[in-house]
Amino acid sequence: MFGLGTALFATITIGLWVGSGIADNPLQAPQEEVIIKGKKPARFPHTIHLDMGLECGLCHHDKEQNPLNAEAIASLEGPAKLSCVSCHNGDHANKDLQKAKDVFHARCKNCHKTGYEGKNGPTKCTNCHLKKKKKMIEGC
Repeated sequence: MFGLGTALFATITIGLWVGSGIADNPLQAPQEEVIIKGKKPARFPHTIHLDMGLECGLCHHDKEQNPLNAEAIASLEGPAKLSCVSCHNGDHANKDLQKAKDVFHARCKNCHKTGYEGKNGPTKCTNCHLKKKKKMIEGC
């Protein structure tokens, strides 16, 4: 079951942490949709996943893959330690786990396909990734 839950997005950047008010109340997940920045930004609604009954530790884990509970997350040395890229970067021993994109695609897509309690998540790219706005051409 751990693999199913870890399929969820598990990154929060410092800006999102502070912007969401989580720095004031570290035991509360962001209420608004988290936007995971990158070449193709993706959205992650914490509340939908928590309302389904998924625990924090199904996504958030330590270096030994042990799940973190809300208290353990709150005790981290700052929001940067909660960000996936604090470990999933070029220094990670497993080259398949060095890029956040690869981790998210493998875990999130698997969970959405497999489902949780009989419910499957969206699997189209545009269900999670934000659509780019078309540039307006002046004079047209």
